[in-house]
Amino acid sequence: MSEDPVPTPAAMTLEPCRLQALADELGDSTPVLRFLSTYLSMLPDRIRSISSGLCTHDVNASMDAILSLKIASGMVGALETEGQCRAMEMMIREDHFDSAVQAFTALQNSTDRCFAAGPQLLGKARESLCSTPRTSF
Repeated sequence: MSEDPVPTPAAMTLEPCRLQALADELGDSTPVLRFLSTYLSMLPDRIRSISSGLCTHDVNASMDAILSLKIASGMVGALETEGQCRAMEMMIREDHFDSAVQAFTALQNSTDRCFAAGPQLLGKARESLCSTPRTSF
């Protein structure tokens, strides 16, 4: 009996079912791959926006940046990042801004791993989405 291979950090970064569902909904993988590429390239700027909002204690700027990252992360299947954004959103909504500031490091680590694995993630997504047979309805 063979053992399952240990998942790579890139494999654990994205939930492929989310991308597949989006491709199925659109009927085409091209815009999904473009969206994933844009998502990955924008991670450093999104983290800078969140950091800036947190450092200046700007609730509105922090929430805008966190919500933007949360939604995009959910769409591409970056579940860890989405969950961290969701937690930080709740901290801010419940007036625990200092807790959100402390939680930022974990969010940054998560997005750093995702960004670093970007080329591998794009390759796996391209391979997965382009090799999946489409069903006509």
